[in-house]
Amino acid sequence: MPDALPPHSGKGAAPLLRHLPAAGSPILLFLHGAGCGGWVWEEGFAAHCTAAGLPALVLDFARATKSAAAGLDDYLAQARAVLARQEGPVVLVGHSLGALVAQRLLLEPVVCGAALLAPVPPEGLWFSSARLALTDPALWGEAARMDQPVGTAPADLARNLFSAAMPPARAQYFLRRMGGESRRALLDAQMPQPVPHGWLHRRRVLVLGATGDRLIAPDAVHRCALWHDTRAEFLPGGHLLMLEPGWEGVAGRLLRWVESLGS
Repeated sequence: MPDALPPHSGKGAAPLLRHLPAAGSPILLFLHGAGCGGWVWEEGFAAHCTAAGLPALVLDFARATKSAAAGLDDYLAQARAVLARQEGPVVLVGHSLGALVAQRLLLEPVVCGAALLAPVPPEGLWFSSARLALTDPALWGEAARMDQPVGTAPADLARNLFSAAMPPARAQYFLRRMGGESRRALLDAQMPQPVPHGWLHRRRVLVLGATGDRLIAPDAVHRCALWHDTRAEFLPGGHLLMLEPGWEGVAGRLLRWVESLGS
C-alpha cells in the first residue's frame, strides 16, 4: 500500500513512494535510473526481494519536479525525505542515475550499505558520453533524448538497451514507458559528483555491471567499485538488468549480499 509523505512544494517535493511490506530487516530503498520510474522495480524485482523477507520502498522521483528546472539535488532531497522517516537500517539499491543518487547518500546515518547496478560512476558521465558519441553516435543521440518520451522505439535502440535474450515485443513494451527525464538532471549527471570515498563512508557497497551494457562501459563500473574500496562483478544482460530475462539471478545476488551484511 502507499506510504504517503506529507505534500509540500518546491525543492524536495514529496516523491511518489510505494511500500512493499515484509517482516525482515534491513529496508531496501529502490532508486530508478534516468528516463524510467519506480515501475522498473515493480515488474517483479522488488516483490522477489520482499518474498525473501525484506521490506522494500520503491521511490518514484516526483513527476512534479521532472521538468527542465529539476536537478540531481532535487532527487537527493526527495530521497533524504524518505530516509528521514526510517528508523533504519536502510540498504540503497540504485540503478544507473539512481545509483549515482545512492552514492551521494552513503553518509546518511540510517544507510548501512548500497547496491549499485550499472552505476553512473562518481566522475559522472562526461567520459562515457564522449566515448559513446565517438563510437556510436546514434545510440548517444538516443540517450541524450531521454528527456522526451521514447514512444515507438527503433529496433536498434532496443538492441542497445537490452540483451539479445530480450523478446522484441517485451523490449518495446518497456521502451514505451521510458523517457520524460529532467534535462537538467541529465546534464548534472555528466559532471563529477561529491561522492564520499570508501575510506570515508565505510559502508559496504555491491557494484554490479552488465556484460552487454552499451551505455555504462566496464571500465566505468570498475572505477566506481574502486572508489568504494570494492570489486565490480558482472552479470549477463543489458543496461536494464532488473528487466532482463534472468533478472532473478540479479535479485538473488543482491539478496545474498544483503544477508552477508549481518556477518
